[in-house]
Amino acid sequence: MQNTNQVIPELLEMTKLTAHEKGLNNEIAVHLGEQEQRRMYRTMRELLADELVFVLNLEVSSARSREG
Repeated sequence: MQNTNQVIPELLEMTKLTAHEKGLNNEIAVHLGEQEQRRMYRTMRELLADELVFVLNLEVSSARSREG
C-alpha cells in the first residue's frame, strides 16, 4: 500500500505550469513528505526565477537587434 501525503499548496500552484500536473502531483504525494516538498518548492522557485531572467534577457537582446 502506498503512503499518500497532501501536496503543499505552493507546489500545487507551481505544478499548474506543467502539462502533466496530475501525474506530477501524484508522484509528489506518494513519495515526498512536507519537508521534502518545501525543499523541492524552494529549488523550483529559484530555477524558475533563473529561467525567467534568461528569457527576459534573450527577448531584450532580440528586440534590440531587430531595432538596429
